[in-house]
Amino acid sequence: MKNALFATASLAAGLAVAAIDPNAAAQAALKHAGLSAVPQNALLVTPDFDDGRAVYEVDFHDGAAYRYDYEVDANTGAILKSERKALPKALPSAAAPIVPAVPAATASKTATEAEAKAIVLAQAGVSEADIKRYRAKFEIDDGVPQWEIEFRAGAYEYEATVNAATGAILDFERDKAWWIFD
Repeated sequence: MKNALFATASLAAGLAVAAIDPNAAAQAALKHAGLSAVPQNALLVTPDFDDGRAVYEVDFHDGAAYRYDYEVDANTGAILKSERKALPKALPSAAAPIVPAVPAATASKTATEAEAKAIVLAQAGVSEADIKRYRAKFEIDDGVPQWEIEFRAGAYEYEATVNAATGAILDFERDKAWWIFD
């Protein structure tokens, strides 16, 4: 009876008690993506609440071509949201991190916009002369100083996030542009 009261109080407060565990959420997302497994250390399951609903955020990559982001209902296991993005040409492994093209910033100094730009251009394999519609924004996200860099080169759009304290690339996307009006 005590557990029933707790569950009722939780539901009344807009919270739900998770009926499935993180492993079941991961399996639901993998099945939806058409995968049976992913490389070691390529899967992250995080419990969360979205609009008062208990969910699991499931993020993983297949090690070859795509990164997947899922939101799974923690009570039913239903897929609420799914997203698939192309990985950069060469996926960095845990054993071989991306080496910045310029010296990494020290803990006492953050990378400048020019240093972050050079790191991203090196990862993209693009020269500065070839880019258009360049945009950079500095922000601190969860206590981590970072540069968000966006630009177009040829028929592709690039978006990257660089840790301004270490020079490491945190996120890198290359998508085919659907318009070419430069």
